[in-house]
Formats: sequence, structure tokens, C-alpha cells
Amino acid sequence: MPRKKWFSLALASFLAMTARHAAAQDSFYEVTEPAAVFSGGAEYLLMTRDHNFNGPSNFISGPDAGRINFNNTDFDFESGYRGFLALSNQGIRVEGVYTNFGRWQYGNAGSLTNGLAFDEGAVNDWTGDNFINLTTGFSSLHAAAAAGMGGDADEFEGLGPVGAFADTLPTFETFYHSRMQSWEVNFVTEDPEAHFQFGAGYSHFDLSETTGVSIVGTLRAIDVAAPNGGISHTGLTTFGGLTHLGGVANGFEDEVGNASGFADVLQMQHNAGTRNNLNGVQLLFQEEIMYWRGWTIDGTLKTGLYNNSMTGTVSERYTGTDPITGESSTYGRTFFDKKTDLAFAVAVGLKSNFPLSDHWSLLTGYEMTFLDGVALAPEQYGAISGTTFVNRRYDINDNGQIIAHGANVGLQFAY
Repeated sequence: MPRKKWFSLALASFLAMTARHAAAQDSFYEVTEPAAVFSGGAEYLLMTRDHNFNGPSNFISGPDAGRINFNNTDFDFESGYRGFLALSNQGIRVEGVYTNFGRWQYGNAGSLTNGLAFDEGAVNDWTGDNFINLTTGFSSLHAAAAAGMGGDADEFEGLGPVGAFADTLPTFETFYHSRMQSWEVNFVTEDPEAHFQFGAGYSHFDLSETTGVSIVGTLRAIDVAAPNGGISHTGLTTFGGLTHLGGVANGFEDEVGNASGFADVLQMQHNAGTRNNLNGVQLLFQEEIMYWRGWTIDGTLKTGLYNNSMTGTVSERYTGTDPITGESSTYGRTFFDKKTDLAFAVAVGLKSNFPLSDHWSLLTGYEMTFLDGVALAPEQYGAISGTTFVNRRYDINDNGQIIAHGANVGLQFAY
């Protein structure tokens, strides 16, 4: 074979081996992954909320007791959103995440099927009807009306209809609003060759709630001895522990007490509110469940211990209004408490990332977040205690538990 042809074959073999060797080593011309990857995205959340109340109080006793409480609260799915930014570099992902779980709302309204007794009339003129006492809500009004509590002794008071008074049935309305959001800063491993990732971070939860019960009806006072035409100012302030907040300081009056000859329309309100601020550290775990042509499905777990700084309020407010003259009297009181305690949280979920292009991907998933050791508004009504209504105190109840769960969908951009 000619020398020139041998030389050409040898040179070609040398160049081929050199190229293969260079491809196996880092070089100026090698195409590599970027040193840092920035990503961000937004997700739409559709979440609902379940809870475990620690013995919420009944607001009245009697035939309609089951209609005026929060035992059967059923929240609908509500809209929320999440936004995040992240930087991945050297196998570590640093991310900041904000989540608004949504605002959950519940309400119920209707009419009672019977009148409502405030005091011993529950076993007299209001026999078989609804009533309030020391075990229900509106207990300050019961103390002001009940002779056994030091209140008015010459009449049985309550809301009609009762006896000869064929009043319109009392109406009621309840509401429960709850809102939760969170902030996170996390440091998570990001090894493309590993199926399992882990990390740690700081997390904050903000859970705020308000509840309320309102009952409106016509005040009736059935005479026993010398009538005073209603519930006196002294009975409300001295024995009920209430404060006169506005209007005329003459208590609540029936058709005898009012110059117009018509009984007051009495509105009874019992409200509660809480605010939970949870700050703590959390651990994060992620396991790859499926990978196919860039599409991944991961299982996620977050768990943390938190310092929960809580505030709570419980208030009673009563307003009697003459339906003819508009003259009114308002009495009420408000309790406030705050404390700090430990809380626990855990979140689990499934997360899917489906690539749409070199930079965009579709995010979908389902998640559940459990909080334990939080103050829920409906549980605060039963957190007031004391031997008399003048020296009663409020100790915030933080034994509540909630579960927020639902689906999410969104987009991620990475560069």
C-alpha cells in the first residue's frame, strides 16, 4: 500500500481517539449545564378546611340548640394562590415561598321554632321553649334576668312568642370566617442523580378567625310580683357584669315600660376572634416517584415545631330598641387575652412538574397541611370562667386542630 495512504489512515485514527478523549474531559468547547439556575412561578390553589373542635359551646338550649352552634361547620373550597422564587447552585436550592390558602367562610340564618327564655321562665311561661343559662352563650343576660343569680326577681323575661303574645318568631344568624397564609425560606439539596432530596428552613403561619352569633326578637316580661317592665339597668350592670355602652341607661323595656306601648326589639350578639402567629423551623423531604422524559412526580413532606403567639377576644353586646320611637339602649362587655405556646405543623403532598419547553413547565399537585395547637374562634366562648359575672376571666383556648387541603395548578419559568 502506498506510504501516503498509510499516513492518512494513521492520522485519522489519532484524531478520532483524541476527539473521544477530549469529549470525556472538561474543555473550553464542552456544552455544560449553567452554574446557577434561577426559577420562579405561581400557582392557583383550590383549598378547603376541616377542623377538630374541643367542645364548642351551645349558644342556647332547647329545641333549636342544634341549629345555633359551629359543630357542623362545612367550609366550601375557596381560591388561593402561591408564588415562589428560587436559585439553584452547586447542588443546593434556596427558595422563598408565599402561600395564601384562601378565606374560608360559613354562615347560617333562619328563625327559631319557639320563644327564648332568659331565666326561670324556662320552666314556667316558656316551658318547652328555648332558653339560656350558665352552660350556654349569652350567660351575662341570663344572670341579669335570673333571680337566682341576683338579677330581676319580679318577672320572667325572654323573647316571644310566649303566652298571649303571638310575636314573630325570633331570628338568628351565625357566621364563621377563617383566613390562613404562610411564608417560607428553605435550603434544599438538588442532586439530579438522587431520587431523595432533603432540606431545612424557616416557616411562618398566620391564622386569623372571627365568629359571631346574633339573635333578634321581641322582649317580653311576664309579671310575677311588682313588674318593672323589662330588665333593669341595675340587673344588667351589677349582676350581669355588663357595661352601658350607649343610648339611654334604662335597661330593656317591654310594652309596659316603653311610653310608646310597644316592647323593645332586642338584638343579642356573641362574637369571638383569634389571631395565631406561628414562627419556627421545618424539615423538608422529597422523594421522586416517577420520571419519564423530563416529567417528574414527587412526594413531599414538611414538618416543623413552632412558637405560636396568640391573641383572642370574646364579646357580648345587647341592644334594645323601641320600634316606634327608635330610642335604644346598648350594654356589653369584651374579654381579651394573649399567650405564647408551642404548636406543631406537618404538610404532605404530591407534586408534578411537566416540561412545556426549555424554560417553561406545568405544575400540578394535591397537598394537605395539618396544624395542632392553635386558637380557633368557636372554642373561645367556653374559655370564660369565674364564680360571679363581675370577676369572670378569659383564658385563651389553644387546643385547636385544623387540616387545610386541596389541589393546585400553575406555571414555572427557569433560566
